[in-house]
Amino acid sequence: MIDRASWKVRRTWRWLRARAGRLACRRSLIGEILALQLAFAAVIGLFALTGLWWASSWVIEDNMRKWGEQWLENLDELGMPLYVSEDKETYVRIEEYVDKFSEMSFVRYYSVAGEPIFSAPTQEAVRNIPPLTPAKLGEITEPNSTAQSYMLRTMLDGVPVVRISKPIWTESLLSDGLLGFDLNDTSAVEHKLVGYVELGLDFSNYQAQLTRSIVMGALIGTLVIMMLTAASWFIYRRALLPLSQLQKPLKDLAGGKTSMNVSTSGHKEIVAIADALNTTVAALNERDKKLWQLANHDGLTGLVNRHRFSELLEQELEEVGNEGRTSALLFLDLDQFKYVNDMFGHAAGDRLLTHVSGQLRVNVRKEDVVSRFGGDEFTILVRNVTRKEVRSICEGLMRMRDHRFDEGGDAFTIRCSIGITMIRGDHFSPAELLAQADLACHQAKTRGRNQFQFYKASSREMNEMAAEVGWSQQIQRALKDDNFVLHYQPIIDIHTGVPVFFEALLRMQTGPRKLIPPSAFLPAANRFGLMAEIDQWVIRHALRKLAEFREKDENVQLTLNVSGSIFETPDPFKYIQEHLQLNNVPLDAIVLEITEQVAVLNVGNAAKQIAYLAEHGCKFAIDDFGAGHSSYKYLKNLPVDFVKIDGSFITNLVEDFIDQRIVSSICEIARATDSKTIAEHVGDYETLDLLRELGIDYAQGFYLGRPTAKLKSEPVPVSIGTAKRRKRRAG
Repeated sequence: MIDRASWKVRRTWRWLRARAGRLACRRSLIGEILALQLAFAAVIGLFALTGLWWASSWVIEDNMRKWGEQWLENLDELGMPLYVSEDKETYVRIEEYVDKFSEMSFVRYYSVAGEPIFSAPTQEAVRNIPPLTPAKLGEITEPNSTAQSYMLRTMLDGVPVVRISKPIWTESLLSDGLLGFDLNDTSAVEHKLVGYVELGLDFSNYQAQLTRSIVMGALIGTLVIMMLTAASWFIYRRALLPLSQLQKPLKDLAGGKTSMNVSTSGHKEIVAIADALNTTVAALNERDKKLWQLANHDGLTGLVNRHRFSELLEQELEEVGNEGRTSALLFLDLDQFKYVNDMFGHAAGDRLLTHVSGQLRVNVRKEDVVSRFGGDEFTILVRNVTRKEVRSICEGLMRMRDHRFDEGGDAFTIRCSIGITMIRGDHFSPAELLAQADLACHQAKTRGRNQFQFYKASSREMNEMAAEVGWSQQIQRALKDDNFVLHYQPIIDIHTGVPVFFEALLRMQTGPRKLIPPSAFLPAANRFGLMAEIDQWVIRHALRKLAEFREKDENVQLTLNVSGSIFETPDPFKYIQEHLQLNNVPLDAIVLEITEQVAVLNVGNAAKQIAYLAEHGCKFAIDDFGAGHSSYKYLKNLPVDFVKIDGSFITNLVEDFIDQRIVSSICEIARATDSKTIAEHVGDYETLDLLRELGIDYAQGFYLGRPTAKLKSEPVPVSIGTAKRRKRRAG
């Protein structure tokens, strides 16, 4: 019950906050300014009315008191006969005098003893007002006292009345002679108290008139304020109209629309805001343009990249099917790129690729699309052409051999092989068309290179393509249904036998116990552009498993194999970093393995990306090192932490002296570049012992541990005795 009640309270609180947020969003700047103005005017008006009421009441009361004292003096004279004679006309004169002034409610005369002797008028209400007590009257009996009057408040018929009283004195001369009489001699005058007079004053008429005046003034003031508010609303609205007109551009900008231009007119503050908004829009457009350029174009050549080309090819397929026209897809491979790259380094290879991309643009039409597909491979989409026109375009491309490429004083002829497939409808997918053009390019190479070849679907080639298409479909299903699995093989310290790393190896699961090795499906994945998705699957799942492993052993580290596709993305570190943070795994717990072939084919871009990742703390290993012709050059230029020596040098290491020399030289070069060495395919103790003598740091192979779904972190015995006993047990 308590949980349910607290849940209701939280839900109500969330609703109130959401409601308050919606109301806050509806607030108007003009409304707030006018509300503040009205509140300020109301406070000032309230203070003014309060002060006016207090001041007016004080003035009225003070004036009435002065008038009352004057009237008391007159009533003193009028009432004197009441104390010295029995003049009946005195009563009439007093009543007539009281009737002259509406402010007088009553008059009452008292004897010296404080007893009432006459009241005018004689209404019952006046008689109900209790007379003053002798004690109160005694307070004002001192002659020449400053307290010559006494004020008291009471109620008469529900109306407040102020009662003012004063003593009545008589004066007599003590000397009976007139000669020598001194007027300044007060001792010759006798003062005698004969009674008291009390006057009741009614201020209600003045108070009512004051109230009416204040109410009327308040109404007039309110009307004036409302008129001023209306005028202020019009003035503010006109002044803030340019600011209101910025609402729609801001909403469009928040919605992702950046195709706008805000008018910069009006007050200088509005102009400054509009200029800032236009600057922001221009900066966003420039940023989006750069991001789009990075995401859809090759960083080295500026050509459309593989991903964007696949999108354009898919659009072309749809248009060809709808319009009934014919287009063509060209797959072009440079014949001498590897030679230039190996002889003169990756910088020369980059210049060659840039030079070739310029030649390709010149030799195709404006409506055609040229793409760097990867490495030294290019694809060209030729729109709305016949087979004869395609042949003419290819002949123009082949004339690139007439343009020589100069490097270091040497000139090279640019030669290429081109494969062509015609696009006549939606019978094939983009991946199938790329496979056809690739096969045709392969045919051109096998027939002597430096030529172009149209795709011809022979039964063998169709079977090969069907097999690769089948693999691509199976890979896509495996990615969708998580039918890939990871196995882990230990990489041990060659001196202690302790596993330092575990290499995450990919397998495809097609049945309860059937696993397919990567060598069977990765070629098709590479051909059909699925390697980037596989890389992301490996990174995502490997880091998730690594987080589980590190809960038991925080020293576990994994090496992950990635393809060259990761270097075609604008920010390869972002995806890795997101999943590192998601799984709370430190960056130094992984090592990214790239093959030497990947480094060669993407050498310019790869070097930049690897350097960028290395600056953020990522560690790299070059796999299959030594299989290329210029391995040492790449080791020198790439900031790698580990060198995995190609297994072909390890398998027969004990018997082959040349392999021993190669491994020894790799070890020396790696040590000179502060890189650690890892030997693959270690199959027996003799090989392990020899690797230790050659100075290798780490080893990996079936002898040291087979790939399994679980980590086996126990140290591997590396002593000769243990190895021999293991061999005998195995035998």
